[in-house]
Amino acid sequence: MKVVVLGAGVVGIATAWHLADQGHEVTVIDRRMGPGLETSFANGGQISPSHAEPWANPATLKSLPGWLLREDAPLVFRWRADADLWRFGLRFLANCTRAAARRNTERAWRLARYSLDGMKAIRAAEGFAYDEASRGILHVFEDPKGFDAAGRHAAELDRTLGIPHQVMSPAECVAHEPALAPVQTRLAGGVLSPIDEQGDARLFTANLAERVAAKGGRLLYGRSVEALETGGDRVTAVRLDMGTRIEADAVVAAMGSFTPLLLRR
Repeated sequence: MKVVVLGAGVVGIATAWHLADQGHEVTVIDRRMGPGLETSFANGGQISPSHAEPWANPATLKSLPGWLLREDAPLVFRWRADADLWRFGLRFLANCTRAAARRNTERAWRLARYSLDGMKAIRAAEGFAYDEASRGILHVFEDPKGFDAAGRHAAELDRTLGIPHQVMSPAECVAHEPALAPVQTRLAGGVLSPIDEQGDARLFTANLAERVAAKGGRLLYGRSVEALETGGDRVTAVRLDMGTRIEADAVVAAMGSFTPLLLRR
């Protein structure tokens, strides 16, 4: 198949790699002059399937009234006349029930594990470095009540969904991360997500883009998508700036927050 991937971030380039590895004819398009130069450029670098729980959950709903007027809140709401924002807000609130949060966590967990397996497949096949580390992600707590609540919640996720966590004493936290030694006496404990990883998303994306090209993929940088052409129930071509038109059997939109803006046209 001729597949066009829109977006050369970590998701788009990883998608292109898997497609090229399966023998498809792949073209990647990005408006920047190289891969991984927008969302993938300087993000947190976490590969964290254990953190699959959505923000829309009962705990968030309970805290939301106190957050609405705070600029330093975990979730900041900007009051403005934006129909899309208000529709999203209503859907968000509707998903803050216990049943919806559990359902969404389970779905996100399955997808996150699938994504992690895909990462491992790339790493095994290509073997390049991207400042990776596979020591898990450790959350530490100074407040005993917060630590107890986090420990109970971690145990529930482990028991009900199989999401692995380890509740650790202050000494165990320091053994896992020696840099915490100066503050050990202030710690109540920690919760470790052992299967989580870290890495440089931009470096990973840049290295993987080279492998996509080596597999025969075409990388078009500095080009903007103007429109999608459709026929029947599928996209048949992508129209770029400067009058370029690329026919496709399938199109993958991996443009982050710009994806819905394009698909609505």
